[in-house]
Amino acid sequence: MATASEITWKNLLTLMLSVSAAAALISNAPADDEAIFPMPTGKTYVNECGSCHTAYAPGLLPARSWRKMMGELGNHFGEDASLEEPQRLEILKHLELLAADGSQANMRMRRINGAIAAGAAPQRISETGYFKYMHDEVPAYIWKRKKIGTLANCIACHTRANEGRYGEREVRIPQ
Repeated sequence: MATASEITWKNLLTLMLSVSAAAALISNAPADDEAIFPMPTGKTYVNECGSCHTAYAPGLLPARSWRKMMGELGNHFGEDASLEEPQRLEILKHLELLAADGSQANMRMRRINGAIAAGAAPQRISETGYFKYMHDEVPAYIWKRKKIGTLANCIACHTRANEGRYGEREVRIPQ
């Protein structure tokens, strides 16, 4: 261990830079309630998927769920949402990359994936353990409000859901 007489400017500068870097990382990290998920770049995903419903953050489901969903677009929850193959493949590529088990998954996304059985490929985000846990305090009568109507209508309360932002501080529950 260095004594006070052995402390050099170099050591002191290294310590100061390390503390400054750590402080910068901590101050730029999202708060725990800031559920921020990366969203696909470009407009294809939002234009195609977001034209009928919320453009859900891919990190809310594992890649196997997105693959199954994108493979069954002819019957997408009772609707024909078929796409031209180049568009379908482009969207699928983004969904797989940003999925809960994808290479860019953050800690929250990994927890979401960890709560889904390895062989399961859920199609409804609202049926995942993560969704149920995060919404367990929402009374049933809230879901029945005209401006919400369904568990799948994320944008009704999460006003920035199309940007992948689901943080509690941004929730606005319609009357």
